[in-house]
This record gives sequence, C-alpha cells and structure tokens, in this order.
Amino acid sequence: MAFRIRNNYEADVALTYLYMNKTKLSKIEQQLATGLRIVRAADDATDLFIADYLKHTYVGLQRGTLNAQYGLAAARTVDDALGKIYDILVKIKDKIVEAANAHTEDERKQAQQQINEYVRNIAQIVKQTEFDGKKLLHGDYYEVHFGSHMNQYLVMNANSKFGSALTISAKAGSTETKGSVIEFNQSVLAGFDFLANSGGSYHITIAKVEKASTGSKIVIKTFSINVIAGSNNSAYSTTIQKSLENVEYLMTAIDKIRGYYAGIENKLQNIIENNQIMVDNLKEGESLVRNVDYASAFTEFRKTQIITQANIAALAQANQIPQLVQQLMR
Repeated sequence: MAFRIRNNYEADVALTYLYMNKTKLSKIEQQLATGLRIVRAADDATDLFIADYLKHTYVGLQRGTLNAQYGLAAARTVDDALGKIYDILVKIKDKIVEAANAHTEDERKQAQQQINEYVRNIAQIVKQTEFDGKKLLHGDYYEVHFGSHMNQYLVMNANSKFGSALTISAKAGSTETKGSVIEFNQSVLAGFDFLANSGGSYHITIAKVEKASTGSKIVIKTFSINVIAGSNNSAYSTTIQKSLENVEYLMTAIDKIRGYYAGIENKLQNIIENNQIMVDNLKEGESLVRNVDYASAFTEFRKTQIITQANIAALAQANQIPQLVQQLMR
C-alpha cells in the first residue's frame, strides 16, 4: 500500500460518493416533504409531461361536466315549457270541440275569445322560456362544451353548423272574430322531427328540410285555429274541423320536440356520468405518475441514510492516511 500526501485517492473517492449519496438523500427528503415523486422537471421530464397532460385533461373535464349540467338544466327548462304549452293546447282542443257543438255565433265568439287568450299564453311562454340569455323556443341555439379538448361540444336546438334554431310563433287574433295562428320555423337539423307538407296533407315526418332562398328560416307549417270563419253552418263545420286537425298536429309536434329534448337530456346525463368516471381515472393516473410512494421512498431513504453515514466514516478513515506518513517521518 502506497502512502501519498499530495493526492489522497481513498479520501477523494469517499468524498465523491458522499456527495452523490447526500444529493440523493436530499432529493428523497424533498419527495417525502412534498409528497411528489417529481418535484421539478429535472427529476423526470417525460413523466412530468404525462402527469401534466393528465392533470389539464381532467381539470378541463371537470369544467366540461359543469357545462353539461348547465346544458341539462337548459334542456329541462325547455321540456317543462313545452309540457305547459301542450297542456294549453289540450284546453284549446277542448274549446274547439265545444265550439263544434255550439249553435249560435255568440257561443262560437266566446269560444274563439278564450282560444285567443290561450294562444297569448303560449306566446308568453315562448317569450319567457330562456336559459343564460338564450330563447330556446324562439330561434336561439345553446352550445354545450362538455369535453376537455377542442370539438367536444353538443349544439342544442340547431344544426351542426349553428343554423337557425327552432322557433315557435304564436299570434292571437286581435278580436273575438279573428282566429289565432301558430307557426313552426326550423332550419336544417339532422334527426329532428319536422312538420312537413306533402301533397296537400300535413303529417309528422323525419326529414332534412333545406333553407328557403328568401331567408334563413323556413315556415314548415302555419296552423290556423279559427272557429268563427264562414257564413253558414257548413262553413263553420269545415273551419272547426280544420282547426281541430291543426291543434292535434300541434300537440303531436310538441310531443316530437319533447322527444328530441328527452334525447338531449339522456345524452347529457350519460356525458356527465362518463366525464366523472374519466376524471376519477385520470386523477388516479396522474397520482401514479406524479406522487411519491411513501413505503418505497422511506425504504430508499433509510438505505441511503445508512450508506451516507458509512461514506462519512470511510472519509474519516481515509483522512487518517496522511497522519501515518507523519509517523514514518519521526
């Protein structure tokens, strides 16, 4: 064994490993103090990228879930309003049937006056039915961005290109001798149930209706409700029967539209539940990548601590070698 005092190899080696183990020990202490396996990017840049991606994805999904809940509330608001309109249409039908059995014009006028008032009620419901500033029965659409990334949205009450949405227009007759009119306007909306006119007969159909060249909205059907028109009993009967037919089509149309919103509600409910499941899984994934395993970290900490103490002892012994040289010089 050579004795050198200018270069103490054993002390240098011990010092190098002491520095390495002290650095490792410091890193483990930071992990135990923070609960994170990746405290800074230098710890593991690749896993940091994965953990950050998982985090911003589930954070976006949490907001998307809240957006979907707003959309669900909007759909239910419209559904409830349509249910009320349907109830009013039932009352209108009752008045039409009553007028059909009336034998004097005064009785029919009284029925028409009440029908007109019912139509005003429908117009008021259409006007008041809104959510977050959107009048969903009067030409507005409602966009629900339910996901964490781009193009993860659902457009309620409009086509995929945000075309003009469903519009219900109810106009009551100004006098007891004038009938009321209810209109349905709608642009292209794939899968929506339209009221269409085919060969002179009106029926419910699933169709894709193109936009009219004269405007952005299409009048699918104008329903007249009038139990007064006509100058004789035959004309009264024809008008009443047509009004009865119209109100029944309106009731069917409302049911169809409610069916559309029922599908929207179910879809949003499924989205909310799926988002919540995804958030739970993404959080777990991020935790596995980012957070420290305390059992493993404490085991590593104790091992590194013992090795560090051994390094210190070895360094102390290595520093005794130059003193042996002094003994040789005596």
